[in-house]
Amino acid sequence: MKILDVGCGGGLLTEPGGSLFITTINKTQLSYALGIVFSEQIAGIVPKGTHTWEKFVSPETLESILESNGLSVQTVVGMLYNPFSGYWHWSENTSLNYAAHAVKSRVQEHPTSAEFVLKGETEELQANACTNPAVHEELKK
Repeated sequence: MKILDVGCGGGLLTEPGGSLFITTINKTQLSYALGIVFSEQIAGIVPKGTHTWEKFVSPETLESILESNGLSVQTVVGMLYNPFSGYWHWSENTSLNYAAHAVKSRVQEHPTSAEFVLKGETEELQANACTNPAVHEELKK
């Protein structure tokens, strides 16, 4: 899962109105067949072991995690990769890859267990648009 935290000052985790952008792989039979079997084992588009089925997450599960942590999901849109052109395209189909945009809607004093699930499933965290180095380090944990 790729996460981009956009906010001013403290960033998304401390600032209501901050935006979170996530791109990830849906947990479907099709995504397993194409993301792991085809792209890793047959075509060799990515190295074997790049994807972990247990870390794939459905848009519904992601939305539940985000909402339980004070974020409001604004948009979920599908993403399709064309291995012949090397380009990504937006799509209405979220059965393979998708992007989500959520906005921090309230201040949360105590993290819920879902927040730790989200942290545990995160492969990469990119902090952007904040200049406070301490915030960047905290977001990378």
